[in-house]
Amino acid sequence: MERLNGVDAFMLGMETPKAYMHTFKVAIIDPSTDPEGWSFDKFCTEAARRLHLMPILRWKYLDSPLGLNHPYWVEDPDFQLKYHIRRVACPPPADHKSLCEFMADIYAYQLDRSRPLWMMWVVEGLADGKVACVMLVHHAYVDGVGASWLMQRFYQPQPGVRSDEPPPYNPPPLPSWLRRLGWAVRDFPEVTIANLPKVAAGLWQRVMLERKRKSTGAPPPPAAGMMRQTPLNVNLSAGRTFVCDSLPLDSFVTVSKALDVTINDVFSSCVAGAVRRLLIGADYDPDEHPLIGATPFAGERPTGMEGRGNFATQDFCWIRSDIADPLQRLAASRESNLEMKEHIKAVKEAGADISALLQVVPPWGITLIRKAIHRRGGSFGLFGNLVLSNVPGPKDALYLDNWKLDNWFSTGQLADGTGLNVTMWSYCGRANICMLADREVLGDGWELFGHFVDELNALLAATETNEIAQ
Repeated sequence: MERLNGVDAFMLGMETPKAYMHTFKVAIIDPSTDPEGWSFDKFCTEAARRLHLMPILRWKYLDSPLGLNHPYWVEDPDFQLKYHIRRVACPPPADHKSLCEFMADIYAYQLDRSRPLWMMWVVEGLADGKVACVMLVHHAYVDGVGASWLMQRFYQPQPGVRSDEPPPYNPPPLPSWLRRLGWAVRDFPEVTIANLPKVAAGLWQRVMLERKRKSTGAPPPPAAGMMRQTPLNVNLSAGRTFVCDSLPLDSFVTVSKALDVTINDVFSSCVAGAVRRLLIGADYDPDEHPLIGATPFAGERPTGMEGRGNFATQDFCWIRSDIADPLQRLAASRESNLEMKEHIKAVKEAGADISALLQVVPPWGITLIRKAIHRRGGSFGLFGNLVLSNVPGPKDALYLDNWKLDNWFSTGQLADGTGLNVTMWSYCGRANICMLADREVLGDGWELFGHFVDELNALLAATETNEIAQ
């Protein structure tokens, strides 16, 4: 049994029947690397043999009675792998776009809290003979860095590696309500009261940081409370739009090196340009103001917690969708990202980042926050106007036995007020772009993806022009 930390509990508490707090992990498997080809039964056997390498997948949620403390993870004594892995065929014409339409429907699936909070659909019948393993995993289990660590335990860097015989699974009985109540009361001083002085000191340090910044004449850093509502910002509907595809990572590297910016600067600038076009198409003037984007940052993970728990924090940056020229937008995006990195560093050193604050918020407090945001009708979102995430993934190919992991896509979640999430996850020289949106915000995700590609191509063209001029 293990108690959730504050961020884990926040991910559970913010969930509603329309605001799903799960993440998407999509593995594209190439069976042609195995002489025996594809076998669903073999896949299930391999998954069962490796399940102990990812113990969180057998954990179920139990609340803390009366909302006195953070909930618990406990081993599920009724765990059934066959419930969590479903076999389906991709709808015709079974191409990548058909797969994305299927995945959008899958994302809008509410996970059952009486069971471990994950599901996998093994999608066969793809036009190119590959198989997609489409997995929903609740964000309360693990953040992006932890998920990457787990991925590289389940898959191996060489073909033909088989897992050892798994240890026996003999979970204890579930603790009773009264027993959990006793634990909640016992641990309350340690979990909440002991953290209050640190949080109070951190908040004071944050106030001092903002006062010092103001005294120098610097503008205030972007924050969720400063966001202005756009067509992206609504209370969520039940439907989702999801698209994903690969671009050459070298394209981002080329622009990065030629124009002395980071790959993340290129990514955020292309997102800003793509969203600018989307807003214009929705008859919204993007020149009025920049947007505010939430960006997760990896936090320090305690020893032994590599594959579980949320230790990431987040900060906000200006998304320069208000700038039409691609090169000027890229330069402004670079400045925004530098300011954000400096700000989050100072805030973390002061102990006032969001992960520290959430440690002392009880479950009923998270419910109040969620309801207050919903009442705003999209005019406020804890994640700003949109979410951007850039995760460096494995550089070399991974394998499940003899099957090659041909590609990997991953994205996070949406929340009331924040109807768009754009994630880039690199794998084997590819920049894998995922775009998740509320269906009422974006009906055709490929339109936005096309805008992103156009913006990247514009930067590549400017890079070539710059090289010729030199």
